[in-house]
Amino acid sequence: MLKKLTVGLFLFFSIGCVVAETTIKEIKIVGNQRIESETINSYLPFKVGEPFDPVKMDQGLKDLFATGYFTDVHVNQDGQTLIITVEENPIINRVAYEGNSKLKDDVIEQEVKLRPREVLSRTRIQEAQQRILEIYRRMGRFGAKVDPKIIKLPENRVDLIFEINEGAVTYVRKINFIGNKHFSSKKLEEQLLTKKARWYRFFAVDDVYDPDRFVGDQQAIRKFYYDNGYPDFRIVSAIAELSPDQKDFLLTFTVDEGQLYHFGKIDFVSHIPSVKADELKSKVDFSEGDVFSGKMIEKAVNAITDAVGTQGFAFVAVEPKIDKNHETRIANITFEIKEGPRVYIEKIIIVGNDRTRDEVLRREIALHEGDAYNAAKIKQSERNIKDLQYFKTATIETVQGSAPDQAQLIVKVEEQPTGELGLAGGFSTLDGPLANIKVVERNFRGTGQIVHGDLTVAKKRQDFDLGIVEPYFLDRNLAASADLFSVRSTRFSAYHQLTKGINLGLGYKLSTYWGQSWTYGIKQDHIGHISPFASTIIRQQAGNSLTSSLSHTIGYDRRDSRVNPTSGYLISMSNTYAGLGGSVNYLRNELGANYYYSLLEDVILGLKGSVGRIDKVQKTIRVVDSIMLGADSFRGFEFGGIGPRDKITGDSLGGTRFWMSTAEVMFPIGLPTEFGIKGAVFTDIGSTWRPGQKNANVVDEKAARASAGFGISWTSPFGPLRIDYAFPIKKKKYDRTQRILFGFSTRF
Repeated sequence: MLKKLTVGLFLFFSIGCVVAETTIKEIKIVGNQRIESETINSYLPFKVGEPFDPVKMDQGLKDLFATGYFTDVHVNQDGQTLIITVEENPIINRVAYEGNSKLKDDVIEQEVKLRPREVLSRTRIQEAQQRILEIYRRMGRFGAKVDPKIIKLPENRVDLIFEINEGAVTYVRKINFIGNKHFSSKKLEEQLLTKKARWYRFFAVDDVYDPDRFVGDQQAIRKFYYDNGYPDFRIVSAIAELSPDQKDFLLTFTVDEGQLYHFGKIDFVSHIPSVKADELKSKVDFSEGDVFSGKMIEKAVNAITDAVGTQGFAFVAVEPKIDKNHETRIANITFEIKEGPRVYIEKIIIVGNDRTRDEVLRREIALHEGDAYNAAKIKQSERNIKDLQYFKTATIETVQGSAPDQAQLIVKVEEQPTGELGLAGGFSTLDGPLANIKVVERNFRGTGQIVHGDLTVAKKRQDFDLGIVEPYFLDRNLAASADLFSVRSTRFSAYHQLTKGINLGLGYKLSTYWGQSWTYGIKQDHIGHISPFASTIIRQQAGNSLTSSLSHTIGYDRRDSRVNPTSGYLISMSNTYAGLGGSVNYLRNELGANYYYSLLEDVILGLKGSVGRIDKVQKTIRVVDSIMLGADSFRGFEFGGIGPRDKITGDSLGGTRFWMSTAEVMFPIGLPTEFGIKGAVFTDIGSTWRPGQKNANVVDEKAARASAGFGISWTSPFGPLRIDYAFPIKKKKYDRTQRILFGFSTRF
C-alpha cells in the first residue's frame, strides 16, 4: 500500500511540473518603437496562463504580418516566457517621382495614395508600382518601367523614390480579320473604336492601344453583324499582341460570320386582354423578306412598349422571340406582350460624379423614386446622360431593393474634362485672313451651365461674343441664355458697320419633337466711314441707331442627329419684331424646312428650303437690316452679290423678300474615314428682291438665280474647313459672282 502511494505521489508531481512548464507565464514584446505592446498583444490569439500551442503561435505570427506594421516577426519560447521579436515597417517621410513628364506628380499621387507619415510595407510598394504601370498602360505606354528606391533615414523613417521610365507610346500598327467573307476588313475596321496609327492622326488618341477599348471593339463588331443580317455571328478569338520591342500592337480578330438571314413571319401575342395585337403592327418598320436586323427589332420593342404604355400599362414587358430556321435562313419574329412584375423604383443612387452635382444627372433621368419600373425609360435616361458629354462612361444598373417589388437604380459615371480651348488661324474668301480663339466650359462648376467666349479677328470682320446658357432655368426644363456681343464689319467698301448688344433667350420643349424659343435683343448700330461715292440710300442711313427686338422660333425636329443628320427632317418658323422702343421698326417672318435621306451608305442627300419677308412698321427698312444673299448662303455669288443694287454706284442694297433652296449630296471620296474628308455636289436656287427704300436709281428683279458646283469638307483638328467651287447657271448682268468659297473656322 505504501509503495503504491509513493508511486502515485511521484506521478502527480511529475505531471504538475510538465503542466507548469508548458503554460505561458509571460509574453515579452521586443523591438517595438512606435506600436504599444498592448496593441501587439491584442493581435495575438493566445494569452498569459494558456498552454503553449504551436498552432496558435503560428497563427499569431501570420496575424502580426497581416497588420502590415512589421517587416519581420519572430516568436521564441524561453521557459515559460514567450518572446515576440518585431521589426517595425518604416514610416514614410517623403514620396517623390522622378522621370515622369507625361504625368504630373499630383495625378500619380491621387492614384497611388501613398502619403507621408504612413506605414510603408513591401506590399504597398508593389501595389503602388503596379498602379503606376497601369496608369501608363492606359495611356498606351506599355514599355513604361517603374523602379522603387528606398532611402533610409534616422528614427526608422524612409524616403520613397519611384524612378520612372515612361517609355514610348505603344500604337496599334495593324488590325487583321480572319474568317470574314461577306464584309471586307476595311468595312469591319470602320466599326472599331480603335484605329490604326497613321502619320495624319497626330491629334487622335484612339490609335493607342487601350484594353477597355479593345473589349468595346469586339462588342461593336458583334452589333454590326447582328444589325446586318447575321444573328449567328460569333468572335472565335480576339488577340492583342505586343511586338518584341514593346512599341507596337497587332490586333487580330478571328470571326465566324454564320449565314445571312431574312425576316420571316412577324406575329404578335398579347397576354393583356385590352391590348390588341393588330393595333401594334404599325409600330414595326420592317416586313417579311427584309434582311434581319437586331437594330430594327430593338426599335420595334421600344415603339411597342411606348404604345402599350400610353394605354396605362406601366408594367409591360415586350419580349421578341426569334425562331431561326438554319436551312431556309429565315427568322420568324414573335413579339410577346405581357404585364411584367409590379416593381417600383425605391431609390436612385448616383456614384462617380465627383464634380457634377447630383441634380444635373437626376433631371436627365426619366424616372423618379416611387415611379413604376420602366426598362425603356431607363435606356432613354442612360442615353440622356451620355448625351451630356460630361462623362467618359455612363451606365445605369438595376439592383434588388429592400423588398421583392422594389428596385434601386445605380447610376455610375466617370467624369471627363468639359473645358475646351480652341486656337485657329486661316483664310476666308468672305473676310480674308483670320485668327480665332474660343473658350468654352460645358459644365461650369458642375452645374451643367455652358459658359463660352469667342473672339475672331479678320481683315474684314472682328467678332466678340461672351455668353452663358442655363439648361434648367428655375429648376424647370427651360434653357435660358444670355449673350454679350460686338461685331465690326468692313465687308462693303461703301460703309463700315459696328454693332454692340445683348441677347436674352429662353427655349423649351413642347413635346418630344416640338421645340420653341424666345429671344429679346437690344443692340446699337453705327454706320460710318461712308464712301463719298456710296449710294444715296446708304448715305442717308449713316449714324447711330438702337434696335430693340423680340424673336420667336418654333420647330418640329425629326432628324436622327442635330450635328450630322443622315435621315429625317426639320420644319421651323421664326418671327422677329423690332420696335419695342429704339429707333428701328420692322417685322421679319421666315419659314424653313430641311430634309435628309441616305441614298447609299455614307451618301447623304440634303434638301433645304426657306422663304421669308421683312415688312416695314412706320419707318423705312435699312440696308443693314435687309436680306443679303451670297457667299455661304448662295454659292457662286459674293456676299450680297444678288438682289437690288444701285445701278450708278453698284452698291448692294439687299432685299425684303427672299426664297432660297439647296440640294446637296455628301459622299466619301475614298480616303480613310478618320481623315474626316467628304465630297459634295450641290445646286443653289433662289432670289431676293424689293429693297427697303425705293429709288429711281435702283435696279431690282424678282427673277431666280441658280448655281451649281462641287466641294470638299474636312473636319480637321482645328475646326471645319470647306472649299466650294460654284459657277452661276442663271444670273443677271449686274450680279456679282464669286466662284471659289473658302472658309476656315474653329468648332467646339
